[in-house]
Amino acid sequence: MNVMREKLTEAIEAKNNDIKSFVWKLARKADGTQEEIRLVDATPEQLKTFYSHCESMLHSTDKINPGRYVLLQIIDEQRRKCNVELFLRKLEHGTICADNKPYPRHLYFQDLRAYMNAHKEDFPSNELNNISIASCTGGLPREFERISIKEVLDGCLDQLGWFDNKHITFSFILNMGVYLTPAEMKEFDEKDKDGNTRSKLEVIKEHLNIKNTIRLTVKPTGLNFNELRAMVNLKPKKYFDLTTDQLTVLRNKVLFKLENEVMFHIEQWEERMRQLRMVAENRGISLDEVVNA
Repeated sequence: MNVMREKLTEAIEAKNNDIKSFVWKLARKADGTQEEIRLVDATPEQLKTFYSHCESMLHSTDKINPGRYVLLQIIDEQRRKCNVELFLRKLEHGTICADNKPYPRHLYFQDLRAYMNAHKEDFPSNELNNISIASCTGGLPREFERISIKEVLDGCLDQLGWFDNKHITFSFILNMGVYLTPAEMKEFDEKDKDGNTRSKLEVIKEHLNIKNTIRLTVKPTGLNFNELRAMVNLKPKKYFDLTTDQLTVLRNKVLFKLENEVMFHIEQWEERMRQLRMVAENRGISLDEVVNA
């Protein structure tokens, strides 16, 4: 068994390092076809162009089409800001207060400032991004302990900014699938005019104004109906104006799913760069001018 495993590993490594098998897919044509070019047949200029494209896809700071590493940072920031707004809402509803009384954010901001002013040596203004709110407010649920004081102050003043959902496309949401709760299974147990049981997916799409021709699938890891509805209705808004359901689904599920997809894309672009470097080295072509550009 070990011998077979070793041979399989060797075969996979040989394939992964066979520069003659490396190809670059060119832009798709108007008719939908897509040509390929073997990297060993590409000109030096083409190799450099391909490598530069990979660099851009990973590190571009363009606001419309950010590189994948930049997008990872955006996703992390969005998840943290969703968490901050959820924290403040729970304070306002009294669900995480010791006395179970509502704690309005303006009052919390006032008390937080007063506490920090009384202990200035512990809360330098240039370090508030690195100091946890748990250092001022004890007994917090673990999900909120790592929020920084700076983030809380911003949230209290409605300065968390605008949630941009352009990377969470409609197709991305639907591809997550749906998985109804037991209560929802009963809720969507409908019959047609002839008394026949209707497809629950059909009923769901009807409730969400999704065209019946659009594919929706059942997945055990999918969103339940309320979660799906929250995401289908997601629009660019201030974090303060997002619904609690939207904030919760974004923080707990959707942004993690998007992060996984982005990390997969990163692996693909880094693999292409590895292949380009191998081919360039084999052919004595320098890509340094692209790297240092």
